[in-house]
Amino acid sequence: MERSKLVEKLNKDVSDFLAQLQPKPYEDGWPEDKWEQEMEKHPAFMSKQVEDADDLPPLVEALRQLKYDPDENSPSELAIAFKEDGNVHFKHKKYRWAVDCYNKGLEVEGASAEIRAQLYANRATSQYHIGNYQKALRDSVEAKKLKPDYLKAYLRGVMCCLQLHEYSDAITWCNEGLKVEPDDTTLADMKRRAEEQKKTADRNRRKAIVQEAKKQKEFEHLKKIIQERGIHLADDKLDQCEVKPVHPALANARVHLDGDKLVWPVVFMYPEYGTTDYIQEFHEDSRFMDHLNVMFNSNNPPNWDKCRQYVAENLQVYFSDNEYIVPIEKTKTLKEALTHSRYKVHGGTPHFFITVSQSKFDRAFRKRNLVAK
Repeated sequence: MERSKLVEKLNKDVSDFLAQLQPKPYEDGWPEDKWEQEMEKHPAFMSKQVEDADDLPPLVEALRQLKYDPDENSPSELAIAFKEDGNVHFKHKKYRWAVDCYNKGLEVEGASAEIRAQLYANRATSQYHIGNYQKALRDSVEAKKLKPDYLKAYLRGVMCCLQLHEYSDAITWCNEGLKVEPDDTTLADMKRRAEEQKKTADRNRRKAIVQEAKKQKEFEHLKKIIQERGIHLADDKLDQCEVKPVHPALANARVHLDGDKLVWPVVFMYPEYGTTDYIQEFHEDSRFMDHLNVMFNSNNPPNWDKCRQYVAENLQVYFSDNEYIVPIEKTKTLKEALTHSRYKVHGGTPHFFITVSQSKFDRAFRKRNLVAK
């Protein structure tokens, strides 16, 4: 009886004490209006990556240091930690950051072969997404060496080979992978794709060989005609580069045959005004006058001819052999000019100077340069 009275008295004393206390707000909890921000700082509830390592909340930083402490983790545990970080970066499409994490995981000595194979395969995937297909292929090879039954390594190897257009290698990867997983439909589909692309590539290669042989045959005939004409190229050799125009405006034009007649791209230079004209097809039997009559029509003069002096009948044609300038009559054909003993074709494109005959500039031009007789 005495015991029950004592308990009753103690309960009453506690109740009276609590009733006398003044209400006081709980100051150590999260503010009601900021609970979401505070929860985001807690490592158990964080939903976003922290971009700047300097902004890590203290608890997160402490856990992070513990996570990578070699005294608290085995080599495989450390490698797994780096792999998991890399996977998070990969998920957010930060492939270079992912590669960096996988690199650190591979630097850990003593990790198991399986973990290292996973790191190589994951790094291969990241390198693939960056576009470093050769590096990705090398990592796939390393993953396969460490774990020969690792399907992911085979899939990555095939993907890289397809991007590198190494279709035979892609088929080899598929065959090896299908020995590991005979029923894998992804590998089977990739093998079919590789075989189709190889077939197309082989066909295109054969076509290219035939076309190249045809082009070479045509060039040999062209070379024979040029030699028969007695036309001299600048460095006395006849190859594809020497007859290919160097002027951007004539990039798609080069000397070719019309029957057994040569057709050249030609440049007219107007030193008085520092400008040029490009004639993509100048038949060797055409006269200079034929082109000048069209280009310098008195009814439609060029806009740079302010004095209206450049009229076909007033023009003088020259070429230069680096020592002399040589006058050419407008009634001459291109063939007659190119077979002149002093003429050499530079850059696959004949060049000629055009001035107004006996003009002030023409006299100065002739005075400035030695004129061949």
